[in-house]
Amino acid sequence: MKKFRLATISAAVCLASLVSAHAADTPVRINQAFQSLLYLPLYVAQEQGFFKQQGVDVKISTGGGGAQSWSAVIGGSADFSIQDPVFVPKTRENGGKGVVVAGVQNAPTIFIFGKEAASLQDNLSLLAGKRVVTSPQPDTTWAFMSYLIKQNNLKDVKLVHVAIGNEIPAVAAGRADYALAAEPQVTMAEKQNGLHVAYSFSAAQSWYPFAFSSLTTTQQYIDKNPKAAQAVVTAFEQASRFIYKHPAESVTIARKYFPALPEEVVKTAVQREIDAKGYPENVLVSQKAWDNNMNIALYAKNIKAYPSEATSYQNNVNTALATKAKEAVDAMGDK
Repeated sequence: MKKFRLATISAAVCLASLVSAHAADTPVRINQAFQSLLYLPLYVAQEQGFFKQQGVDVKISTGGGGAQSWSAVIGGSADFSIQDPVFVPKTRENGGKGVVVAGVQNAPTIFIFGKEAASLQDNLSLLAGKRVVTSPQPDTTWAFMSYLIKQNNLKDVKLVHVAIGNEIPAVAAGRADYALAAEPQVTMAEKQNGLHVAYSFSAAQSWYPFAFSSLTTTQQYIDKNPKAAQAVVTAFEQASRFIYKHPAESVTIARKYFPALPEEVVKTAVQREIDAKGYPENVLVSQKAWDNNMNIALYAKNIKAYPSEATSYQNNVNTALATKAKEAVDAMGDK
């Protein structure tokens, strides 16, 4: 009888330990604007178990656009969102209190491709008299190209507006000479359509770094869930570093999320992102990265003013979580 009681107590202790371990994984909901190669750190953090390692159980959903993802956070159906961080200061301009906690895409990874192989990187004058495809105003590629024209005083550049996803057919059919796009469209244009990448916004010194896509939440969530908030940001720090240390494994993860894309397209697209330092080397969003985004946002009239109290770096970017995440991952070494 005594042995039976001891065995029963031991089993109960083990069961309690399992229940406790399971309970330690705090549920966290992350809503992404789109399923995108730009958001690879999210998928790496999930597949490599970094979220679990930090004690959170993450469920990923897709909003279908930046506004929808951020609305999910504001409306309470998500704890975090991933999209252009401009929605946070836009909310503050209307009395809200969103906050950016980590970079997901730290460079303006938009590229110009076309039929001509000549590089535009140091000779933008070659765009004179050319037709360039962008998305309609005030979307990102329109804002980037319009600002580039203004910044460099380019003459006689005609913008041709198409819906996102139709850039390659427009150039291939001869409706335009060049087009702006992100990955994987850029690599598809190159690998599958014989077009040439002629310009990288990320390679332009005045454009980098750039808070292109960020992890966002509310200060209220952080105050109520400080451990979970820190855990999520630390997992993103781990994931971003993993991508640079293990590109092949990262491509394998990317292929799981984009099974319809050929392996060579995924591999080249991820490597282009790495070369452009699109994925953050450290998830802290810097003042310069914020400035660059806000300057474009102001140009596109997505915000009312910059700098201002509502749009300032200090009021919109929480640096504490990313700073602690860096310290924690530094302490892990190569583990």
